[in-house]
Amino acid sequence: MTARPRLYHALRLFGVAALVAGIYALNARTPGELRLGILYLIPVLLATWLDGTGWGIAFAAATSLLRLRTGFDQMPETTPLQLHILNEVAYFAVVGVAIAGLSQLRRTQDQLAQLATHDPLTSVLNARAFSQELTQELGRNRRYGRPLALIYLDLDDFKKVNDAHGHATGDAVLRLVADAMRGAVRQADVVGRLGGDEFGVLMPETDGDVAHAAASRLVAGIRTVFRGTPSVTASIGVVAVSGTEAGSDELLRKADQAMYAAKQAGKDRVVQVAM
Repeated sequence: MTARPRLYHALRLFGVAALVAGIYALNARTPGELRLGILYLIPVLLATWLDGTGWGIAFAAATSLLRLRTGFDQMPETTPLQLHILNEVAYFAVVGVAIAGLSQLRRTQDQLAQLATHDPLTSVLNARAFSQELTQELGRNRRYGRPLALIYLDLDDFKKVNDAHGHATGDAVLRLVADAMRGAVRQADVVGRLGGDEFGVLMPETDGDVAHAAASRLVAGIRTVFRGTPSVTASIGVVAVSGTEAGSDELLRKADQAMYAAKQAGKDRVVQVAM
């Protein structure tokens, strides 16, 4: 977690804790007949949604203790201890069901968001999400004139792999290629699947020489990984820009043309073009 997310996390937790404190102060100052302890559900569920089940459970336990203390202050002194404890057990049971339901809802939402932006087979970005990332980076490229490179990869004769070994093997090859691409580039680079056996790598703050070197390592890495049966190689096109007015479609088309030039030159190689 980088500095900014850590700060946001701390601020969220501080806000939830402040809300708990406010509810406790309000509950402590109201008549015993007016029970406001159920309001603790709000910060507990906020913590669960924003920061995970663990924090939700932690705040549930803390608010249960606060409710217990307020109960001792507001309920008659003759109230049996067992009744106080039973009240908090009931509260914790309700909170537990709410946390479980909210956590499941959050997991479902995260899964849907993942499906909307990632290729289900390889877990890299899908074509639409990759194009959106490219559009954003091009906007920054225009404003600040920083270098930007795009790698366009296509497997050589991939149809023969499917025909000879079956689609299950073909899918396994695609997953291994995606893994190889993630391993060959930097964490800040963006990998996407653009078509059946076509992949792209968006490399912000990267000039043509660095992108060409990364593409060459990727070509060699794929050749090494798939040495044997099936034998798989890749052709890669590279385009680098700085302060361009070109759009994402034009940049993808230029990289695609470079990739086809690599195939025409004999496949299993990298071709870089200027733009």
